[in-house]
Amino acid sequence: GFKATPGSGHVFAHTIARDDPHPINAPFTIERFRTGRLIDEAAAAAVAH
Repeated sequence: GFKATPGSGHVFAHTIARDDPHPINAPFTIERFRTGRLIDEAAAAAVAH
């Protein structure tokens, strides 16, 4: 939701400025699709799917 926007902006700015993922978003890089290391969505979501 909108309350997460400042935090996600900080993490995104870190990633852009340093060309290196912030530790919080490191598991969510595009490399996970290339390597097949996908995130378990059931564990990443706040609601059951």
